Amino acid sequence: MSHANLFSRRALLAGTALTFAVTATQGLSGGALADEKVSKQSAKYQDHPKGQQRCEICVNFQPPNRCRFVQGDISPKGWCQFFAARDNAH
Repeated sequence: MSHANLFSRRALLAGTALTFAVTATQGLSGGALADEKVSKQSAKYQDHPKGQQRCEICVNFQPPNRCRFVQGDISPKGWCQFFAARDNAH
């Protein structure tokens, strides 16, 4: 297993854990899942890529400038700790 694949799996697992935590919180608070996102700081978001990794090729990216996990607008060229590349990403 390559280091890049290991990182992507780790990020995917972190994202999955976040989803479970948000779902549990939603059940207690009655809030909408879409409203339960983490801050850019908590996600370690940056508005530039980390090597080849960038939001626009992440499974969590929601065009044109949103993320499934991070609050607010993001840059398609940005990056955060929840990065998980799509299967067809380049």
